[in-house]
Amino acid sequence: MVQTATGFAMGLIIMGGVTALGLADIGKTAAVVGFISLVNALVALRTTHRFMDRKVIIDIALGMVPMIIVGIVLLNLLSVSAAGLLRLMLGLVIVSAGFFLMLKPTPYEFQSSRLMTILTGGAGGLIGGMYGAGGAPMAYFMYRQPIELNVIRASLLAIFAISTSFRTVSITVAGQVDQEILVLAALSVPIVVFVTLLTTKFSHVIPDIFLRRLVFVILISIGLFLIFS
Repeated sequence: MVQTATGFAMGLIIMGGVTALGLADIGKTAAVVGFISLVNALVALRTTHRFMDRKVIIDIALGMVPMIIVGIVLLNLLSVSAAGLLRLMLGLVIVSAGFFLMLKPTPYEFQSSRLMTILTGGAGGLIGGMYGAGGAPMAYFMYRQPIELNVIRASLLAIFAISTSFRTVSITVAGQVDQEILVLAALSVPIVVFVTLLTTKFSHVIPDIFLRRLVFVILISIGLFLIFS
């Protein structure tokens, strides 16, 4: 439900929560989040794929895919030499995402240029490569476009599916997916599928504004904890 209503918050909540509690390092958590987000997107897309804007998806992917590689490289470098900085940056990303969430973007009069779309994809790809959850800038950008809401949500799900698929394949080829990551993902995926199906059916029960405010409080709390700890 969080992912459906906000377009990006689920991965950041998991990343921030696990990192704040010290349950796993950022690299492994990002890998598991990638598996979870991919399954969540694919399950949700089974009923919404017909609404996708393929042109926007392709343009965002052009900027996003190469920057995912850059993000993964930065993650590996900082994990070794500057783990504290990596944690601080995650906190800043989460706090920024919280404020993005509560903004009510007024749609532009005209759709953004292709260059701006590609650059936005690049920003999301960099964050996604580092933390497995780079949806905030792309979600904000999409909600500024003068297109229908169901098209925006379906397109975002497709973008997240591409992002998480590419990141997962990349780290697997690089030998960074170990047994622990696979076990955690295997335990998480059935829960994600069940909750996604359940909340999609009953999403109208909880007001969208209430859910957004709740997620905002959670994101800000986790982000500030990571920054000041």
